[in-house]
Amino acid sequence: MNKIITLIILSLFISIYTITASSIDSSYTEGLKAYQWTAISDVEKTMQYENQKELTKRAIDQAKLAAEHYKSGVNLMKNKEFIAAITEFKAAMKRYKRAKLSPDALNFIHTNMALSYAKSGNKDDLSTANRLLSLITNRAYNDNKWTYNIAIAHYLVGNQNEAASLLSSIIRKDEYFFQAYITLEDIYRNSGNTSDAKKVIARMETAENKLRKKNQKIKQKKSEIKTERKNTKKTISAKGKRPDIKNLKILKNDNHMQFNKIKQIDERSMVQIQEGISTYNIGVNSLSKKEYKAAQDYLKDAEKRLKRGKITDDGLNYVRGNLAIAYLATEEKRGVGQAKRYLRPITSKLFKTREWTYNMAVVYYQFAYMSARENKKDGTRKWKTTAAAENISKSIKLFQQVIKQDKLFLTAYENLIYIYKEQNEYTKADKVVKAAKKVRLKLMESFTKEDQLAKGLSAAIFRVNLGTFGNFDTPAKIDYEPNVITIPISEYKTTYLAGLFYSLEEAIEYKKKMNEKGYSKAYIVAYKDGEEIEFEK
Repeated sequence: MNKIITLIILSLFISIYTITASSIDSSYTEGLKAYQWTAISDVEKTMQYENQKELTKRAIDQAKLAAEHYKSGVNLMKNKEFIAAITEFKAAMKRYKRAKLSPDALNFIHTNMALSYAKSGNKDDLSTANRLLSLITNRAYNDNKWTYNIAIAHYLVGNQNEAASLLSSIIRKDEYFFQAYITLEDIYRNSGNTSDAKKVIARMETAENKLRKKNQKIKQKKSEIKTERKNTKKTISAKGKRPDIKNLKILKNDNHMQFNKIKQIDERSMVQIQEGISTYNIGVNSLSKKEYKAAQDYLKDAEKRLKRGKITDDGLNYVRGNLAIAYLATEEKRGVGQAKRYLRPITSKLFKTREWTYNMAVVYYQFAYMSARENKKDGTRKWKTTAAAENISKSIKLFQQVIKQDKLFLTAYENLIYIYKEQNEYTKADKVVKAAKKVRLKLMESFTKEDQLAKGLSAAIFRVNLGTFGNFDTPAKIDYEPNVITIPISEYKTTYLAGLFYSLEEAIEYKKKMNEKGYSKAYIVAYKDGEEIEFEK
């Protein structure tokens, strides 16, 4: 009878244990088995415990030779060739001792040697493995993956209590180190300590649930961010316009001498300056014609002559700024280095005008674009490189400065929108879109009705509709017409209005000029209080 009762109790216990074990979601522990371990190298970390300044050349050389034997030993361990691994480790240890490395630095090799001896299959090697384990310093236990391997070594040589203690310490430090749970539970269960084995299982289950909830929150957060970005994208009506260095309005007639005291320039220097200015003008004309190689040659020669004439860095800004344009516009890799050379000495004086500030904003964008890593699969750019991140930041700041200098210069708004969207800064892009819409409205309305009447003007504003264009047929210089505004018609089409006149006669004259420039379908539109009105043309 007693035997039957005992069997029933035992059966119930086994059933309960099985149910408990099976209730665990094994998504984080699937495939893990007790006592699993992998040989670790970390050879590159061996010297981190040494004072590099105090190491002799001999010590460094010996450490390098030791490292080769050590790496070979680790590879043999991974192939389960433990006896061969021991031979390599012995050779490595000989070299490490000659290098006079500290005990902390030897932790890696002591651990791997102990594991190799414990797995050699020779009972006599167990005592050697145990001795090697005693040489391991406390610093080895700062890394849980090394602590785990040391625990395995202790288990293999019969130090089960030490192994269990080390595995418990791992779990305390990292509750998600599930391999430690699996091994510790097995040690307890095989030793007959079912109570602690169950506690380990319960603790592991708690950790799995906690990690699952944590990962779900992270996943949910990512989903929310993705949705937010998607929704933000939808709120942005303007696509923006990519800064185009090849279609910049090249500035001419720059005054290189304005920052020098004319009285202090001698005759010889003046000759160099005049020759430099003449060469500069030729270079600028070449740049305007997109003859980049010729522009580079002329502008470099101009810089040389102007420097000989002792023109200050402030005066040299113009030639250096145009040189940066000339090199980056080629889109050749060598152009990046050359542009950097000329951008470095540019002073703040160059950014006093909206025109030069805008051109340099485009320059820094192109610099960033060419410095970013290209994803060859989809053509996208990785903006995390130091050069790309620094220069895109400079570009953004300069576009912002352009807008401060000329709040009605819509091209800068559109360029900034494009950059923000390219950088996935959709909230910032949305703010610029809203600001651009206000500017468009202001340009349409210009002044209030009262202001216009006070100036003796009609209450109507006249503009010229230059036409509707797509991404590929938009005239390159259209943005540089006075008071240009863009009106998105569709995802692919945009209407361009230019000019701002308070009399029909002025608008008619401007329309004629636009017709002569090739805008054959241009026509006049009128606005009153911001609304388009009909009128007789």
